[in-house]
Amino acid sequence: MAIKDLAIPEDFVQNLPTITPKKMAKISKRMVEIDRANNTAGKRNTQTTTQLMTLTMLTDSPYRRLRQILSQIETKRQAVESTYWKLRKGKLLRDKWSEKGDELSMIKLEQAEHSLERSKIYIDGALREIGALQDAYEEIRKNNNIPEFWDEEDSELDEIRHHVRQVFRQGHRDMILTGRITQGNAEYFEQYGIHLQTAQRVIGNYINSCEKMMDEDGVMPSVDHFYKFLDECVENFGEEYIKVMNHIGINDLVRSEWLFKNNVNRQ
Repeated sequence: MAIKDLAIPEDFVQNLPTITPKKMAKISKRMVEIDRANNTAGKRNTQTTTQLMTLTMLTDSPYRRLRQILSQIETKRQAVESTYWKLRKGKLLRDKWSEKGDELSMIKLEQAEHSLERSKIYIDGALREIGALQDAYEEIRKNNNIPEFWDEEDSELDEIRHHVRQVFRQGHRDMILTGRITQGNAEYFEQYGIHLQTAQRVIGNYINSCEKMMDEDGVMPSVDHFYKFLDECVENFGEEYIKVMNHIGINDLVRSEWLFKNNVNRQ
């Protein structure tokens, strides 16, 4: 006979060097609250971590955030579906063990039923994560004026804005931490047609303006101040990539014919 709330037989506890039946009873009694509290878990991240850290991923593109959400939902859906089919197959085995009725089969049946109950916590957790991610998806879409039936072309057309903001963000970080733009980000700037020395001067001027704010005006720049700087970078350098296209010999960056386009919006 198993001790309540733990799949451990009483006679097994008697053979343990430290855990006495009295201690085991205490553990078992408190497992009721642990099982209840476990319903707050059953998933990898809190909603706060998912939305402020996982969804940020150092990107300012709302389309990229939507794609991150889609990827996470798909991963969690696959996990739930995999568990579902595993349980369907497991039911056949449980029925066979129940029909056999011998001692080994009944042990297998008891173990399988216990595992089934334990798996419900994680299925519930995955579904709660999917629900929260769906909420975040709708909020991001609506707050960024993204059409309900957006498609791959919409996402592609937003990519230049994302990369210009991203490369200046990383260049700013380089200069704050090391005083210079690292080789990887130097190549990143050139890929989008931005002269390295120009980028370094622009970032250097921004850093100096922030230092002046703090030293002379006693004002601490906020993250909104930084976001405004990135917006200005897009305005000033958002079309420099065209020069790189010309150099390479590319006429079209976004090839509409080969993109998924929602027929609700486009024929």
